Amino acid sequence: MTYFLFAIYLVLFSWLVTRIKFIRESGLSNQWIIGLFLLKVAAGVAYGYFFTTIPNYERSADSWKFFFDAKQDTKILFQNPVRYLLSIFDNPYDREYRHLFSSVNSYWNDLKHTYMVKIVSLFNVFTGSRYYVNVIFYSFVTFFGPIAFIRVMNDVFPGKKLLITCSTFLFPSFLFWSSGIHKDGLVFTFLSLIVFVMYFGLKNKKMGLRNIAIILLLLLAIFPVRNHVVLACVPGLVAWWAAEKFFTKQKWISFALVTIIGTTVFFSAKYVHPKLDLPVSIALRNKEFIKLGGNSFLPQRKLHATFSSFMQNAPQALNHALVRPYITEFQSPLYIICAIEILFIWLLVSVWFFRYNSNPYKHSVVMFLFLVSMVLLLLTGYIVPQLGGIVRYRAIFFPFILVPIITTIDWRKNKLE
Repeated sequence: MTYFLFAIYLVLFSWLVTRIKFIRESGLSNQWIIGLFLLKVAAGVAYGYFFTTIPNYERSADSWKFFFDAKQDTKILFQNPVRYLLSIFDNPYDREYRHLFSSVNSYWNDLKHTYMVKIVSLFNVFTGSRYYVNVIFYSFVTFFGPIAFIRVMNDVFPGKKLLITCSTFLFPSFLFWSSGIHKDGLVFTFLSLIVFVMYFGLKNKKMGLRNIAIILLLLLAIFPVRNHVVLACVPGLVAWWAAEKFFTKQKWISFALVTIIGTTVFFSAKYVHPKLDLPVSIALRNKEFIKLGGNSFLPQRKLHATFSSFMQNAPQALNHALVRPYITEFQSPLYIICAIEILFIWLLVSVWFFRYNSNPYKHSVVMFLFLVSMVLLLLTGYIVPQLGGIVRYRAIFFPFILVPIITTIDWRKNKLE
């Protein structure tokens, strides 16, 4: 029955993605749309299978934990729908909703798991609680993210549709980590949709209440699973808006001002209220990750909640987030693939420095993508000392940073001779 349902839904959704106007307006042919969708499904299946090769994967792999917990949640949905809906507010911590940025004894941290379980439980209604059939539903939902991003990039860099499409979909780590049933694919999708709404709203001078409401809803959808992404996005969106409204000739000034103001607020908010001590939250998160240990643990300098400590740790954090794993850090085939990918990325960046034919950073959307991605990658480097976690967390930011670079490299042979 599983194979039959998988085949039926695969055919159904492969047809459906070619009929949806939002997807068709990407300018891709039906063959490309179906091919990319099937590639995403295949990556999602590979993701699920990969974690079954790990001992006790039911307890150690988040994707499968979501699935097994969702099976019970689906039963509750059929037996007691009210209880199913209200359970998202269940809080075992004396009904206190504090510790927003903590990873222990926090309702907000548990909400990440609950959020994913709810989504998978809804898939189960249609799939009969079959993991690999759920992958098709998840692939369909998260297919809108890359398509939204491609549509924006096609408008910013016209005439390079094929290069943009391949650059978005085909980075191995992005394809793998954003296709599995986990939080990453959803975050990328919601972020890309925010970029889509903001970009075309500003371009068409239709940044009204409807667009703002959509952006707020998308930020709200991200908040339960990656609240720090929202905190990085909001200042970035303000900088983007201000750049288009007040700094049309020198857009970088807007982003520089917001970066300076944001950094100042980050380190000084504690003087407004002690609970707003954001550096302490980052340092505590780092300590909690250190306690987890793991085979891919990266020794690091101790992080203190001071400006000087953050500055001293910044090179190390960037090294972890943007350079590791080294080619010598061979722990598994997955790590060697990641190391080769990183080398390839830095090769692309090096080529761009000598062969770019236009400056991608004259566009506000590109500056927004770069600023938000670098802030979140830096935070990842500060907080996460596990190489495996870093590889997953950073993958969704590769298209945001690299597509503008790849599309502005002069690939003509006569320029490379």
